[in-house]
Amino acid sequence: MAGMRRGSKRFTGVKRFTGFSAGLGAVLVAVCGLCAGVAHGGAAHGGVGDPVGRVGVGLAPGVQRGGTDAAVGPDVEGAPAAPADPAVLAAPDPGVVAQAPAGAEADLAYHGHVSLWSGRVGVWVEPSNHGPAAVPDATVRLRFSTPLAGTEQLPPGCLRGSPETVLCSTGAMRAAGAGRQIALDLRVAGSPAEVVVNINTSWSGGVGDRNPDNNTHRVLAPATGDKYAY
Repeated sequence: MAGMRRGSKRFTGVKRFTGFSAGLGAVLVAVCGLCAGVAHGGAAHGGVGDPVGRVGVGLAPGVQRGGTDAAVGPDVEGAPAAPADPAVLAAPDPGVVAQAPAGAEADLAYHGHVSLWSGRVGVWVEPSNHGPAAVPDATVRLRFSTPLAGTEQLPPGCLRGSPETVLCSTGAMRAAGAGRQIALDLRVAGSPAEVVVNINTSWSGGVGDRNPDNNTHRVLAPATGDKYAY
């Protein structure tokens, strides 16, 4: 019996030693894992030298991902940007001219529609140039048979020439090209039953136009709210 007790004590000591060894091993494994994690984090998750964590896994050393999280493209940090060619940036549109040459001929045309409803008049103008020369700019004159109330702000490129007149720029137009579309929503004085809008060219940009018929219009619009095309 005494021998059995001593054997039991020795067995208990072995269990205690084994448990201690296992616990020590777990601590060592955890410490090693932490070290590996720190080393891995420094290379892939923003460790030393990358405080914002943008170094990408699998990228070449020293190459960082940009805001798009891509290894290539303009957002890659550290990649040299290709210098812009000043000649390309400054190159004008070959179909647009800053000044019409002497004797240049073009064919301006305006098309759109006019509406009148509840004391408001709406005018839509689509300028175009049938060529053969380009037009650096032109001015459309819109004259109303009823004075305008003058309370609305005009769109960019337009101004009031008189209480009954609005002048608008078409912008540059290449040959066989279109200009800036013009949309007006104006209040007229009173509540007329109809309004007449005269549309023509006030300035042709220095080019000749031998066909004024397609840019000179007289549109009668009753107060029905319908669109009367020209």
